[in-house]
Amino acid sequence: MSKQDASTDRMLFAPQAEPDDPQEMLRLVYDRQQIIEVLHRYARAIDRCDIELLKSVYHDDATDSHGSFDGSAHEFAEFMVPRLRAQTSYGIHHITNELVEVSGDRAIAESYLIAYHRVPGGRESVARFFGEDYADRCAAEGTLDSEHEYMTGGRYLDKLVKRSGIWRIWRRRITVEWNQCQPSRMLTEGGRSQYDIPGVRDATDPSYRLSFDSFEE
Repeated sequence: MSKQDASTDRMLFAPQAEPDDPQEMLRLVYDRQQIIEVLHRYARAIDRCDIELLKSVYHDDATDSHGSFDGSAHEFAEFMVPRLRAQTSYGIHHITNELVEVSGDRAIAESYLIAYHRVPGGRESVARFFGEDYADRCAAEGTLDSEHEYMTGGRYLDKLVKRSGIWRIWRRRITVEWNQCQPSRMLTEGGRSQYDIPGVRDATDPSYRLSFDSFEE
């Protein structure tokens, strides 16, 4: 077997032949959709700072290797949400390019992320989030007291397991592949700012009013 053939045999997320069994095909479609919803649910949970929802995307024995944190995924949820509240005023995550491969009750997935955060101005806040060198540069440029933006992109690399009919993440590792750090360019007065309808990072966010119990309201 050539090296090229061996590489093809090990190819991640390679094209798959259509299953002969329609029920198997239906199961694969359903499982894939449930897994993608897990990935998207993570983004909702982290952006709404909803600890319990964030824990729900992971199994109890799950781990997350997430930059400065490497350990229990449920402990990650308890670590990250207070940190985001303390260090940022806003954040939003976008999950894209989901590739999912399912084998029975196990699955692997790679998805791309783009995240945006705003950080309050001031020496302590800016230095804590971006580092002393960045804060020194902002002080020299006269932008230290303004809000600052952190944008980043990378990937989530996940192993998921279905237990009791529910898919959750069992192992997660992230890559962080680029960032942009700069004073905020967001308009807060006049112009397009009048069209802003900001979300909220708690249960007062309008999305929490999406309910079948109050569907007619």
